[in-house]
Amino acid sequence: MQALSAGWRGAMKDEQYYSIGKASKICDVSTRMLRYYEEIGLITPDRISEQNGYRYYTIATMRNVQAIRYLAAQGFSLEEIRQALTSDDLDMLQSFFIEKIEETKDTISYYHQRLDSLKGWCSLIIEGTEALRHKVFSPHTNYIPRELYFFYERERPADEQHSEIYIETEYFTKSKSDGHSMIDVGGAFNLYYQSWQERLENTYARQTLLQTMYENSASLENTMQFGGFNAVCAYHIGDMKSVGATYEMLIRWAEEHNFLLRGDCLERHVLDIYSTRDSSMFVTELLLPLDEETNSLELKSSW
Repeated sequence: MQALSAGWRGAMKDEQYYSIGKASKICDVSTRMLRYYEEIGLITPDRISEQNGYRYYTIATMRNVQAIRYLAAQGFSLEEIRQALTSDDLDMLQSFFIEKIEETKDTISYYHQRLDSLKGWCSLIIEGTEALRHKVFSPHTNYIPRELYFFYERERPADEQHSEIYIETEYFTKSKSDGHSMIDVGGAFNLYYQSWQERLENTYARQTLLQTMYENSASLENTMQFGGFNAVCAYHIGDMKSVGATYEMLIRWAEEHNFLLRGDCLERHVLDIYSTRDSSMFVTELLLPLDEETNSLELKSSW
């Protein structure tokens, strides 16, 4: 850096110098930002006036400013930018870009997962809202395609109350310990019971919580394929304390229409405490798997 004296004007004929205000307009950055770049050592004024301390920059320095802005927009740290601007090592510069490419791919994957998770949750809110519009018992059949789920299986102590709360908190701990992020899984919580009769009598000794895994999940620990069956289904509206009545109506409807139940059951939590604190607005889909062949439906779902 050289001090600006009366003799410097002759040198300006060979190289144009621009005031900090002019450089700011050309580079489309504030004068404050140019001073900040100087403070952290990314640029140096090409001239400083001895009379008034004004800073002046050459085209070469302003090109460095544009390079700084470009690299910053690409996600490079200030230290990486400093190294890139002070070295002619192209191998090092290439390694910086390759590393940033891999980081960006990971970021894109993360946000794809997050988008899927947001869509999954929002779809449950839409589904639950529609179910609440008509609070009537409306049984139907539905094919549950085979998909990959994260699962947590829990043995239930005798006479334990509120087991669904325990399994949810333990599920989150297990998911984290397996290396899953909160957005690796999504959609409804599904509580699976090996016997709907034991569920109704509150005598079940084991319950399994399942949640859909997304394609780009970082870990596949404790995952399983689940589904591939037909089921009779109905929504239960309200607190789970009264779910037995809906189960009984669904079982009676299945028997009246000659459906052969497999014996197990699934509770798909559409609206629950994670969406509303009003338990009267809880929506839970009850699914009773059927004992029947579903190969053609599985083939159709794979198309």
